Amino acid sequence: MPSANDEHKLIQALIKGDALAFDAIFSKYNKRVYTFSYRNLKSKENAEEIVQDVFLSLWNEREKLKKVEKLDAWIFAICFNIIRKHFRQLAKERKYLQNIAPYLHEKDDATVSEVEYHDLMEKAEQVIDRLPQRQKEIFIMHKKEGLSNEEISKKMNISKKTVENYLSSARMLIKKSLVGEGLLSLLFF
Repeated sequence: MPSANDEHKLIQALIKGDALAFDAIFSKYNKRVYTFSYRNLKSKENAEEIVQDVFLSLWNEREKLKKVEKLDAWIFAICFNIIRKHFRQLAKERKYLQNIAPYLHEKDDATVSEVEYHDLMEKAEQVIDRLPQRQKEIFIMHKKEGLSNEEISKKMNISKKTVENYLSSARMLIKKSLVGEGLLSLLFF
C-alpha cells in the first residue's frame, strides 16, 4: 500500500500538470467514485458521467490541491457536491414539468408526455444557443450549473450587478422567443 508520502508526491506532481500522476490517481480512485455514485444515483450512465466530472474537476482545480491533506476526502467531497447538483437539477426539471403541464394540454388531468417535454426542452436549448455569447455563458452557469450570481461574478471577474443584468436580458430574450412558439408560460425562467 502506498504511503502518505507517496500520495503527497503524486499530488505535487499533479499540481505541476503531470499527466502520469493524474493517471495514477484516476486508477486508484475511479472505481470507488463510480461505486459511490452508482449507489446514490442508481444509474450506470449517470455514475459514469459523475466519474468524468469528478476527475475533470480534479484536473481543472489541481492548484487547489496545495492545501489538501487527504486526497480521497477531497475527491469524495467533489463527488458528493456533483451528485447534489445532479439531484438539484432533477428537482428543477420536475418542477418545470409540473409548471408547464397545464399549458400543454387543455384537460385538467393531463400529463406531459416525455416526447412533448423533450421537444420543449429542445426548443428552449435552441433559443439559449442563439443568445449573445456572454449572456449564454452566464445563463448556463446559473441555470444548468446551479451557480449563484455571486459565484458567477467571481468566476468571470465581473460585478454581481452585471451578472444580474445579463441574466435579466437573457430571460427576456428567451421568453420573447418562446412566446413566439406559443409557449407563453415558462415559469422556470
